[in-house]
Amino acid sequence: MIKAIGIGNRIMMDDGIAIAVLENIKNILESMGIEVIIGETDFQFCFHQLKEDDFVIILDAAHLGTVAGSIHLCKLEEAITAYGETNSQHDMSVYDLMRLYSKPIKGHIIGIEIAEAEFGCEISGTLKRKFDGICLEVEKIICEMVRSYPAFIE
Repeated sequence: MIKAIGIGNRIMMDDGIAIAVLENIKNILESMGIEVIIGETDFQFCFHQLKEDDFVIILDAAHLGTVAGSIHLCKLEEAITAYGETNSQHDMSVYDLMRLYSKPIKGHIIGIEIAEAEFGCEISGTLKRKFDGICLEVEKIICEMVRSYPAFIE
């Protein structure tokens, strides 16, 4: 099964961008047969939703020093292997459990570059202005993955 998981912290401004994007495109993804999981910061819940035959798309905030709103794509296996180098606030979470338990999950991480990650219940003005475009780009990436699945995982 294909699963899309949104992780992040809604009260840390842009750290919740992946959740907001996934909630925005949820109906489209579900109509394509993708199971949508809003994991937020509950990494144990996310981990226990994964099965070895799943193809997983994790949406997360990223801080790689590029332009806010930029989309980064990384194979899940590479992110788990490069543990600690992904610049995600959440790499001590679901990624850690996958590596620790050697769960061979196929998939990708879609990272959305943040502008601000401070206490606050809304995403930054920078990402608000780019929100529709970010949603469209993430939807396009996921649609391409699904169209070429299972070849995309190779």
